[in-house]
Amino acid sequence: MSDETFKDRSNEQPDCELKQASGTPYGLACNPCRKAKLRCSRDRPSCLHCRKTGKCNHGSPHESGHARESSSRSSAYSILALLAKELPKLTDGLSNGGVATPSTNEESNKRRRLAEDNIVLNTLDSDEVPPLPQAEMLEAIVAAYFSHVHPWIPMIHQARFLQRFSIEPQRRKLSIVIQAMILAASKFVPGSRGGHVEQARRWVVCTAMETLSLESLQALTILAFDDIGNGQASKAWAIIGSMTRTVEYMGLAQEQEDSELHPFCQAYACLENTDDWTEEEERRRVFWNVFLLDRFCSVTMGWSTSLTSDDVFRRLPCDGHLWRKQNAVLTPYFGIWDKSKGRIGNPIGFISQPISLIDEPSATETAAHGQMRGTPSIDMGQNGAADMSTVGAFAYNIEATESMSRVVSYFLQQKVNVRNPGEISSWLTRFKELDLRLVHWKMLLPQKWKANPNLTRQVPLMDPNLTTAHVTHNASMILLHQLIAYPPPHWGFRNRLPSTCSAEACYTAGTEIATITEKYLTKSSPTSPVGCQYAFCLFVAARVLLAHWRYTRENNLAPEFWSILHSLEEMSRRWIAFSGRLHCEENLFSQYHRRLRRLHERCAEDENFRLNIMDYTKDIDDRRGTSEPSQSFRTWPNVGVTLPLDDLGLSLLSPEFNTDPMLDQDFIDMDRVIAFEDGSMFTSSFDLGANGW
Repeated sequence: MSDETFKDRSNEQPDCELKQASGTPYGLACNPCRKAKLRCSRDRPSCLHCRKTGKCNHGSPHESGHARESSSRSSAYSILALLAKELPKLTDGLSNGGVATPSTNEESNKRRRLAEDNIVLNTLDSDEVPPLPQAEMLEAIVAAYFSHVHPWIPMIHQARFLQRFSIEPQRRKLSIVIQAMILAASKFVPGSRGGHVEQARRWVVCTAMETLSLESLQALTILAFDDIGNGQASKAWAIIGSMTRTVEYMGLAQEQEDSELHPFCQAYACLENTDDWTEEEERRRVFWNVFLLDRFCSVTMGWSTSLTSDDVFRRLPCDGHLWRKQNAVLTPYFGIWDKSKGRIGNPIGFISQPISLIDEPSATETAAHGQMRGTPSIDMGQNGAADMSTVGAFAYNIEATESMSRVVSYFLQQKVNVRNPGEISSWLTRFKELDLRLVHWKMLLPQKWKANPNLTRQVPLMDPNLTTAHVTHNASMILLHQLIAYPPPHWGFRNRLPSTCSAEACYTAGTEIATITEKYLTKSSPTSPVGCQYAFCLFVAARVLLAHWRYTRENNLAPEFWSILHSLEEMSRRWIAFSGRLHCEENLFSQYHRRLRRLHERCAEDENFRLNIMDYTKDIDDRRGTSEPSQSFRTWPNVGVTLPLDDLGLSLLSPEFNTDPMLDQDFIDMDRVIAFEDGSMFTSSFDLGANGW
């Protein structure tokens, strides 16, 4: 082999290496010398021949076959080296009997999850509407929606909906609502559940988020209600938060009546004003259903409310049968408290006029939002007086829910320094004010629902919204009184609290909730579901019965506790219906049932275990599968033993810390709890052939 041949082969390198070695005198011959078949001097940047001609090209894309072969050989060597490096890992896996290591399983699962995510993303990218079931099945699902779901979220006028559904252009606009109805109501129709539920839900959410329309809000409301009932509340919270802003953007939080005052910058109107009273009432009901979801989210999770007095100026919804018959009526406004004025230390004025159960707007609110006038389709004159006879069960449920929200927002969520006598006194004053308001609400229930035990025993149906309103009222009493009834052990002033009176109120409210629920489940259809707020009230009632049992050693557990557990089991069965959900997939009712059973087991196993009465929000959220209560008192001193008040800087004779007004006989004897035997307080004036909403 000649020296020249050795030099040629020794210089076989990839192009990148040639560029790096451009300073060396050796390399491949330039292209002009190759074409002319001349001996190239291989000088850089130009060889001897190129310097004469003025052309030189060492990097032509048309390489010689020898260079291409060298590059391919180098790539092949790289691949073989990589395989040689990975081969020991593969042989180690085979030597273990073919069993994959945990890391291998983890990587495999990760790749599988990524593949599934890609499938979901590809599904979401499609604008194709999920297929509808056959006409006969779709008709059955829509009927099941209005008979099973609609009574708990009454916001769609059934006759108007069916009329629009028969018109092709309107049917396309209603497609998102129909898909939501299928998701929520198909479980109540045998054989109707499909295999693409999650994909259909994602389509509804994505489509609804893209547009500001009444149909989108209705579809999201149905989904949020269904998600909470399915035990997947974490999916609903983001939807509810979005809807609370959307109703403001669309102007649904305000009445469309003319106002004497207008802002200089007019808000963009997503919806045009309508002269159709039935349509306006439907918009009003959509807002109030979003309002109820916002309050439910706030109370159950301990979060702040989103819809405040600055945003809301709305009339209450009318009675359901008037809306069905499309009889235009005028209802009163509903007053929402100003958060800035509701802080501890600011007294709440007590309205004692018996003309309404609600808080009428103040003069300032009226001036800011405009005068109260009838809707354009109602000829009632300016500032027409509203008649409470036009308000139905749904409106009373709104009032009761807002009362519960006030207890949480203006009493339980307030920050109080228990070492400051003045703050404790203000906090107890707030307690009494809220207690009086709850009693006042019960006193002013319409005369047609007053005590009539004979009618109560004969009533064939119990209105779901009115029953929920009364159960919510009793649960509000529990939330308000339980901290006074069962104070923490480190409160040295707890002996000065009206604990005996509050404990009696809590116990009575808990037992009455159990009784009312038992009667309701007996009188209602065995296939009709129960709303999510009702389940929360049962949870609150059962917890307070456990606390009452364990707070003093002499108490026995009330049998109503087991009645509540049985009711939750029945509610869970009704919610599952024909869906065929697995037992491991818990719904809201079975989650409450399991938590209560675990709390009871802890109380029974450990006599020193005491339930933290105010830790109900963490008891609700048990997503990690823990069976232990989040917080509890491991030790509880005897009721007769208290810490010295002086240790907390409190004086027994301090004028700032005076609970004597709370201990008077009038306060103790107040009628606080709604009982089933109170009369026809659970039957609204709805047609017996239709659902009460």
